[in-house]
Amino acid sequence: MKGWVVRDKGLPRDVFRWEEFEQPSHAALGRMAMDIEGLRPRRDGEPAVDHYAFVRVLAAALATPDHTMATGHYPAPVVRPYISGQEAVGIVEDATPSLCHLIGKRVMGFTPQPFGSFASHTVMALPTIWEVPASMSDEDAAGFVIPAHTAYHAVHRRGRVQAGETVLVLGAAGGVPSSAVQLCAAAGCRVIAVARGPEKVGFARKLGAELAIDSGQEDFVAAVKRAVGENAIDVIVDFVQGEPGRLARPLLRVEGRHLLCGHAGGLIPIHPTEFYVQNWTLVGVCMGSGYGPRLMEIEQKAHDDLMALVASGRYHATTSRVISFAEIPAALEDLADRKTFGRVVAKP
Repeated sequence: MKGWVVRDKGLPRDVFRWEEFEQPSHAALGRMAMDIEGLRPRRDGEPAVDHYAFVRVLAAALATPDHTMATGHYPAPVVRPYISGQEAVGIVEDATPSLCHLIGKRVMGFTPQPFGSFASHTVMALPTIWEVPASMSDEDAAGFVIPAHTAYHAVHRRGRVQAGETVLVLGAAGGVPSSAVQLCAAAGCRVIAVARGPEKVGFARKLGAELAIDSGQEDFVAAVKRAVGENAIDVIVDFVQGEPGRLARPLLRVEGRHLLCGHAGGLIPIHPTEFYVQNWTLVGVCMGSGYGPRLMEIEQKAHDDLMALVASGRYHATTSRVISFAEIPAALEDLADRKTFGRVVAKP
């Protein structure tokens, strides 16, 4: 099969190659285990991944890890060569016995490396594969799982947001943060969104932000203080980190929570004394990391709650742009340069 293959380290435009790659097979999966690194060669004594499906790709979503994996800045190692692409929607063509009931059906889910979703065929595995409701389009299903589930994990499982709390979402127009804006608003929070540019600010408002601040036009810290006062933020939902996260932290009230959910703005050291002196809580958020057998139950609970929100009209997929597979490397540059908002989806 052909796909966007990465063999070296560098920008997507330099290292993505549209070329032949081994199609996923039972023999190949039998040599692999799966963890936060994706599908990787088994180590001594490890069992092989045993609940998976082979999927013909109908559409695939672009994500920040597609860029940071290519450049070598992704927090976890990724074995090369690999096909990029983190999630998709497609038709199940074959599966292990536990997932045989999905053969012929349309599914959405996470697509681990090396068999990512920027190809004709990919792999999905438990616990992140679900049948797509008939009411959801391919474009929306392709980019649903990662942002919705990651935001749910951040907002509800790790962040424990409560109705009436004031929540600051950084990078609010991004794929995952835009999901967090919706979930916080649906939970009854007062949402303050920080984004860059009038189009992104308008997008955040439509998703439920009470106040949306254009950080390209004004100092977002000063704007938050004017709107709600000093030390009035209960929760910072931070998918950016870097300098914006450092600047936002003093906005927290006593016993406020800073949720570290992503790394779009880079990773910089955080000194524990800040939290010790101020009675703040630093909360790490990494979906799937360390949960082991509990992950199945955690993911299913998230999915059930999310689909209930979809059914009630309180959560919508955030697909904003649909492109061809040929346009993926250039679109990933736009994503890294923060020229996109919501989810960008590619179709073969």
